Amino acid sequence: MDFWSRLIGGARTSKTPRTNTPVERLTAFKRSCNSLQQIWRSSNSASSEVAATVHARSCIDRLNHVLSDESRGPAPHPCLAYASTSQIFVTVTKLALTYRDEELARSATVFFNTLIDAEVDGIVDNRVFSRALVDLVRRNGVHADDVESRLVELLFGVANNIRLRPNILTAWFIPKQPELPERELEEDEQFAGVTRKDDFPLFYLLVDYVHREGRTGDFARTGLLYLIETATRSRILEKWLIESDLATLMATGLGASYSQLSRNIRPIFAEGNVPTIIALSDENDIRNDVPPSVGADFESFLSYLLFWQDTIDHCRSKEVNDTLLDHFQVLFLQQLLYPSLLESSDVKGGSTSAVLTYLCRILESIDQPELVHRTLHFLLASPIADEPVIDVPQKTHNKHMSVSRRKSLDLLAAFAEEQSGPSPSPSLFNLVDLILMSIKSRNKETIFATLRLVTVILRRHHSFAGSLIKTAQPTSGPQRSVGALNAEIKSYMSLATVIFDDPSLNDSYENYSKDATLIIESRLFIPSPKGSILDGPTDKPLDVRTDDPIFKEILNLMADFFSNSVSVNLGLTEVIGSLASSNLVSLNGWLLVEPSKYEYQEDGPTLLTSPSVTAAENDEDENPEESTPTDPLEPIRRGLAEPTWSDENYTPVAKTLRKLLDQIEQWQREIPDFNVLVAARRDLLHGDDAPIESETAASRQTSQPPAARSVQPDQTPLSPRGRPINVISDTASSIMTPGSLPRSTIGSPLQEPPIQTPDSRDPSRRPIIIDDLRRRLASPYRLDNLTGSLVASDSERNSTVGITTETSTVDDEENQPTPPENEDTVTLGHILTNVVILYEFILELTALIQVRGTVFEEAGF
Repeated sequence: MDFWSRLIGGARTSKTPRTNTPVERLTAFKRSCNSLQQIWRSSNSASSEVAATVHARSCIDRLNHVLSDESRGPAPHPCLAYASTSQIFVTVTKLALTYRDEELARSATVFFNTLIDAEVDGIVDNRVFSRALVDLVRRNGVHADDVESRLVELLFGVANNIRLRPNILTAWFIPKQPELPERELEEDEQFAGVTRKDDFPLFYLLVDYVHREGRTGDFARTGLLYLIETATRSRILEKWLIESDLATLMATGLGASYSQLSRNIRPIFAEGNVPTIIALSDENDIRNDVPPSVGADFESFLSYLLFWQDTIDHCRSKEVNDTLLDHFQVLFLQQLLYPSLLESSDVKGGSTSAVLTYLCRILESIDQPELVHRTLHFLLASPIADEPVIDVPQKTHNKHMSVSRRKSLDLLAAFAEEQSGPSPSPSLFNLVDLILMSIKSRNKETIFATLRLVTVILRRHHSFAGSLIKTAQPTSGPQRSVGALNAEIKSYMSLATVIFDDPSLNDSYENYSKDATLIIESRLFIPSPKGSILDGPTDKPLDVRTDDPIFKEILNLMADFFSNSVSVNLGLTEVIGSLASSNLVSLNGWLLVEPSKYEYQEDGPTLLTSPSVTAAENDEDENPEESTPTDPLEPIRRGLAEPTWSDENYTPVAKTLRKLLDQIEQWQREIPDFNVLVAARRDLLHGDDAPIESETAASRQTSQPPAARSVQPDQTPLSPRGRPINVISDTASSIMTPGSLPRSTIGSPLQEPPIQTPDSRDPSRRPIIIDDLRRRLASPYRLDNLTGSLVASDSERNSTVGITTETSTVDDEENQPTPPENEDTVTLGHILTNVVILYEFILELTALIQVRGTVFEEAGF
């Protein structure tokens, strides 16, 4: 056996020497180091450069193999010690920079990475090693993504070692100590900070890659975070970060990334991913009704913004954080973001919807309190008119503030004052004004982007709700009783049952209650008494002023609920729901009736006398023995008494909803099968979650039922589970609500005469019935503002000449004036979709009211 082993082993020529013992490893390591030295000394000769490159790469690979074997074994590690004393890493760097070969550069990165991971004294804490590694990264001539990623990983490894062992910082950070008196800074140095790349080259190399995507950017951002975090343990580094152009580079880099974003974004659907609720809406281009998808440029900007957030979170130096935030406000908010909002255009295809969408995504992504406070506090403008743009604290010149921080703050304030000039500021036109102007727009893209922005502010940063919508201090009055809350809930629930009397209403409402509980509990805002940032009330929720312009425009949009775009209605309901779920905003006056305006029956329990008043009267009674004992159940009876209120005391939201329900009741009278159509549309919206192919969606009418899966528009529609839908018999028998008329779903005073039920069950007439239903749902109408009736458009009126009706509705329409050409029209299918949205919204709002009263203890006895 030994013979064959020796024979086979001798037949094979191994390129890698045997390194079983430390002596053998060291011998092989020295031999490879000498070869590298020889290659470097002969690099200027006329010999073949390709051969030298291959030889150098082979030697470095042998060094990596030896170091890898040694690092996995126990001490001693003579090869690592020899690499430190011989400084062979300098030769490796020179060869990699000389030959500029991709494979050689990759082998060099592996060599340096092995030395860094070994954590041997005399390597990472060696200034010669730091200079060699910095030269390798800075002067690298190979621009392959893999090589650059490996080089940045080396920088990250050094930053990680500095974080763990701050004592090695002196090998990488060599600040110049000026011996002469401090000179006056030049004009170009005053704001940008002094660029000192020779002081800390590792820092600037990481900054160069911080905007990259993928592993390269991740390593650079994390390494930079580690260096900034180290500043809390090194006063010299902290002073250097404040005086250097760190904040300027980060702020300008963020601004440059934002400047590259497109100002005309268009939403793009993935194939087969059109939402059913959009497909059933009344849109020529259904892509317009979906939140736009931003490209890689915005994702790069967002990653840079999140890096800002991580930097402020990880840095424990307050002065460094304040310097960063000051530059963020001046260079990004004041000089770039605010002007882009101000200069946006609302014309068709303009940039207003784009910049509002970007701002919405920014506020949706960040949650760092100081960063959010700076952003919204600036854009919404301070309530104090004479407050400066830079929020300079009163203790600016406090003796505890360093000279570096004081100088940075003074220079930044001077720069802000010089650059602002005559340009408008948020004190004259702020984000509230822009929202108010955009919500009145005629472009649904702008309205939808505005509603999304308002929703994000109210939902994620609802401490600024009082700055966005005018509020007032809560008035002192009686607390809402449990009976009053029940009466409010019944009032809103009755509105929902007018639209659709669903047998499974209890199950639907229970699901909405669970969702409302999660939303309210997750959004509970509890300000810390020790916090430095306090936005919003700290004791009682504020009352919404019903004369606020934004609130009034929201009500105006709700008044046109049925003619609105589906996306606008979805955004509108989210705004109202977000406002109702905030514990910093009271529901009194705008959603619920003021408790002082409740009316109780004279012969029933009353709330005029509280238990404390009754007890006080008993104490004042001169003959307590003759007084009548108080019923212990009386407070409970008073608390459970359900009040009423007059029509003029209805809240603005309730009045608007009641007007919308009046229109629905009128349509229920005019269209006998209106309830059946609503039930069918709701069942389709809830059941069909399958993606719709883009070609199918584009080829059919947007108001007709979408073809599920691969069904063509001219085929029989399928149910959510793939079964054919019998539009007449199945819908009328299984979905018809109690109290609805058992009429054909086709017969309507606005359309053709009713089709007989026996004929509708004939399979031969089924395609005709389906085509008639599709044509009917796609028929255009306009809403009469005076009567609330559906008036057929001119084209529809011409196509239905000679059709008889059961009522005189169509005859009355002929005497009405012809609507203007530019008046918006909607289809019956679009109206049905919006009716279902309104029904679900009322249930959701009712659940929020009930859960809020329980969680926030807003109702009592």
